Amino acid sequence: MKQVALISPKGNIFGKNEKMISFLNGSRYMDSFRLLWSGPSLGLLTVASLLPSDWECEYIDENYKVIDFDKNYDLVCISAMSQQVLNGYRIAEEFRKKGVLTVIGGIHATVLPEEASQFVDVVMAGEAEVIWPQFLEDYESGSIKKIYSEECVGQYPLTDPIMPRYDLLKGYNYPVITIQTTRGCPHDCSFCAASKVFGAKYRRKQNENIFKELMEIKKLYPDSLILFADDNMFVKRDESKELLKEMLKIDIRWIAQTDISIAKDSELLKLMVLSGCQWVVIGFESVSYSSLYGLDKNNWKLNQLPHYAESIRKIQDYGVGVYGTFIVGLDQDSSNVFKDTADFIIENYIYGANITIPTPLPGTRLRTELELQNRILTSDWSYYTFWDVTIKPANLTADELQDGVLYIYQRICDSSAADKRLITLKKIAKRRKELINEYII
Repeated sequence: MKQVALISPKGNIFGKNEKMISFLNGSRYMDSFRLLWSGPSLGLLTVASLLPSDWECEYIDENYKVIDFDKNYDLVCISAMSQQVLNGYRIAEEFRKKGVLTVIGGIHATVLPEEASQFVDVVMAGEAEVIWPQFLEDYESGSIKKIYSEECVGQYPLTDPIMPRYDLLKGYNYPVITIQTTRGCPHDCSFCAASKVFGAKYRRKQNENIFKELMEIKKLYPDSLILFADDNMFVKRDESKELLKEMLKIDIRWIAQTDISIAKDSELLKLMVLSGCQWVVIGFESVSYSSLYGLDKNNWKLNQLPHYAESIRKIQDYGVGVYGTFIVGLDQDSSNVFKDTADFIIENYIYGANITIPTPLPGTRLRTELELQNRILTSDWSYYTFWDVTIKPANLTADELQDGVLYIYQRICDSSAADKRLITLKKIAKRRKELINEYII
């Protein structure tokens, strides 16, 4: 029987700037943000389901558990984002010294397989369901390749998906359990590599399969908060509504990532509340017309900007909190962006907010553009946290950008803003309860 370690390397949740770390670690406002970054690695759990049934798997999240490098594993599988990947390479190096076969996958390895291949035995560049079966066949025959990749990105249909091994999470007490229902994104935002990794075609699991996963999570972790880890969950609106109707049958609490267009669909909002939605993450990106222009290829978010305030109010009036994400330091941003962003968050009573810095992730259009302009300050991936400055801003200094992000958080966390937010949270909870009571009656 083979012994396999599935390892998620330690990450850096608040970046490396000491002033930011000190402030954010002491702020309860960031509890929602911690939830978003505290879930398990679905990629590794999916790999576990693809392995032969007689192989013994151990899931190790280095944020929660110390790795035993002396344990006799036959295979060590690592999945990492860019900010984790140097830790991933370190882990692989330790096991390679002992003659253990090491494999790495995840977003970073998918877009930079040649780099990753310098530190591990095998690189998985693509979706596990597509490339792992070939690796396992080669492993059994003793003829493994250095890099396994998809012939065409985004072709795995998701019609008969592999259920992740949620049972491997026993003992971790994650604040959220993640589930993925869709892959692929047609928007090709300049700062995001999703369309390159998963393709531009939007793919979605069938409702019956999604419901099976939800029931498995409910059985194993009955009181957990569920995070739908899709970039945009409700693109296929009719199928989504049917799923939410099925979810009325089970008692769960959940959060999801989506876009602002849900505000236009009252039926969807009501079903979301009734099925257990607590809050949603929406990428506003910027409150500036000039900064939103060209951010996605169809200027979709730019066209939504005039409706942001009204849409936030409607969503929260239904009892669903809006957690907004923003990027400051875009090329058209001046020093005004910090006050404007803080004012927008406070004036619209947003449930929560995450403010980040433009980060030239591998595989993004942003990185290609900034490389041509010689504006990338470092390719030390441990700084690619979205909190640390890794580029030369166009209209700000690096220090102004770093201090400006801290200023926004200080503003939205001061006592006056906190009092307003508390009132909003109570209203959201009250409205959610009213809708649920109306449904029960």
